[in-house]
Amino acid sequence: MKYFLLYVGTGPQIEAVKQSLKRLDAKAVESAFARAPTWEIDHPMLQGRLLEVTLLTDLDGITPHLRHFPVDLLIYDERPAGNEPAIEARAAVKKIRDDVAMFAELWGPDFLFPMSRVVAILRSGSKSDVARSLELGRVQVRDVIIDPPATAQLLRWIFRVIESRRTDIQKLHETNDKPRAGIAFSGGGLEGFLFQLGCIYALERALDKENGRELRDAGIYSGVSSGSIMAAMGAGGVPTQEVIKALHGKSEFLPPLSSKVLFDVAGVDIAKRIGFQSLSWSGLDPQKWVNKIFRAFPTGFFKGEALKKYFKNAVEAFNYKDSFLGRTDGVELYIGATDQDSFEHVVFGKPPWDDVAVSDALRASCALPPFFMPAQIKGRWFVDGQITKSCNVDLLIERGCQLVFIVDPLKPYGTLIPGSVDKLGGIYSTIQAIKALVSTRFHITLTHLTERYPDVDFLVFQPDEECAELMSGSPMRYRIRTKIVKLAYEHTMRQLRERHQVYQTKLGKYGFNLLPAMKLLELERDDAQFFKSLD
Repeated sequence: MKYFLLYVGTGPQIEAVKQSLKRLDAKAVESAFARAPTWEIDHPMLQGRLLEVTLLTDLDGITPHLRHFPVDLLIYDERPAGNEPAIEARAAVKKIRDDVAMFAELWGPDFLFPMSRVVAILRSGSKSDVARSLELGRVQVRDVIIDPPATAQLLRWIFRVIESRRTDIQKLHETNDKPRAGIAFSGGGLEGFLFQLGCIYALERALDKENGRELRDAGIYSGVSSGSIMAAMGAGGVPTQEVIKALHGKSEFLPPLSSKVLFDVAGVDIAKRIGFQSLSWSGLDPQKWVNKIFRAFPTGFFKGEALKKYFKNAVEAFNYKDSFLGRTDGVELYIGATDQDSFEHVVFGKPPWDDVAVSDALRASCALPPFFMPAQIKGRWFVDGQITKSCNVDLLIERGCQLVFIVDPLKPYGTLIPGSVDKLGGIYSTIQAIKALVSTRFHITLTHLTERYPDVDFLVFQPDEECAELMSGSPMRYRIRTKIVKLAYEHTMRQLRERHQVYQTKLGKYGFNLLPAMKLLELERDDAQFFKSLD
C-alpha cells in the first residue's frame, strides 16, 4: 500500500532532504502540484510499504495542497539549515491547525484533516525539548523525534508512526486482497432518502468497475432513520436505479414507491387512542383535562407497515432474504434505532438483535415522532435511530473498515438574510433547529473519530446550499422527489470532479478506481436524459 507524506521545512532543509532521498535510491515523480517536488521511496525498511513524499517550503501552501492532494502524514521539520531560520514547531503546528479548521468551516467536513496525522522533527540542544514535545502532544500531534542523526533512523521512525495507529482488525483485513470499506447513512426523512439515492447513484456511476471494485464491494452497510432504507436496499442487492424508477412508477422489477407506501395513515390507531382518552372520566379538574388532551395526541400519524412490506418484497424480488442472518455474500448490515423508554441506541444486526427481520428493524429505525408510530420488537418499543445517534460510523471502524463513505443529508439551510427563518413560521423554524442540532452533533462526532482513527479515510457527502435550500422545509414532501435526486446526483458528481485527485488516490488505496474527470462530466450529461425521462 502507498502512503502519501507531505514534508515541510526550510529551503536549505528541503535541499538536504533531497540529497538523502537520492542516497536511498528514491525516484523523482511528476507532481501535478507545480511548486512541490515529489519523490517515491521503496526501501526494504518499509516492509512493502511505498512512500510518496512531497516537499514543501511554504506553510501557506499546506492547505491548498490538502485541498487537492491526499496526505496520510504531514511532517514538519523545524531544524534550521544554513543561515535560514525555521519557524518553531509549536508556532507552525498552531498555524496549520488554525488554517485547517478555518477551511474545514468553509469547505465542509470532507476537508477535516486531523492533527493526529501531523508529526514533528525538533532541533536538538534545547533544554525544553521534553516540555515542547509534551505541548505538541496536547494538541494531538501524533509523534515527535529530536534531530535524527541519520536518514535510516528517520525512515524507521516514519514506518513506526505509520504502523502504530492501525487497529488489529485493520491489520488482519489488510492481508486480504481487498481492504474493508463501508457505507454509513444518516437520516433526514423522505428528503434525506431522496438525497441518498442521488448520491449513491452518482458514486455507482463514477467508479470504473472494469478496472476496480464496484461500490457494492463496500461490504458493510450501516443506516439510521431514513438512511436505514438506503442501507437495507444496498445490502439487499436492490439496484439504485430501479428504486429511482420505482419512485415514478417506471421500474420493471419493483412496484411503484408511491406516497401511499411511504405515508400509510394510522387512522384506526389514532381513533382508538382518542376514543380511549375521551371515554375516561376526569371530573371537573382543568389540569386533568389538559393531561388527557396531551395523552390523546397520537404518537404517530403513519403506521410504516406499507414501507416494511414494500422493502420485504423488494429484496425478495432480487433473491435476498429479509434477515440479518444466513447471508452467504459476506455483506454485513447494521440498523440503528432508539428504545423509546430507556433512550438506549440499539443496533439491529448485532447480537442479541440479529435475529429479527430487516424490515422490522427498518420500520423501527424510521419511526420518527410525531410522524410515524413506534415499532414494537421483542417486547420493546422503538423510535427513530437518529434521536440518539447521527450515524453509526464508529461501528464500521470497529468492523475493520479503513475506507468509510458517509452520506449525511441532514444539513440545515443557512442564510445571511436576517429574519428569513422567522418569516417562514414556527414549524419551519423548528425543523431547521432540529437539523442544526443533529448536524452539529454529527460534525463533532466525525471530528472526534477523525482524530481518534487517523489512518481511516472518510469520504463525506452532504447537500450543497442549493440542495439544502430545496430540502429546508418539511422532511416529508413527496412531490419534489425527482428534483432532489437529480440535484444530489449532480452535486456528488461535481464534488468528485473538483477534488478528483484526492478521491482517486484515496479510493485507489482500497481497490476502487474513479473514472477520469472528463468522463464524469460526460456521464452527467448522459444521465440528464435519464432524469428527464422520469418526469
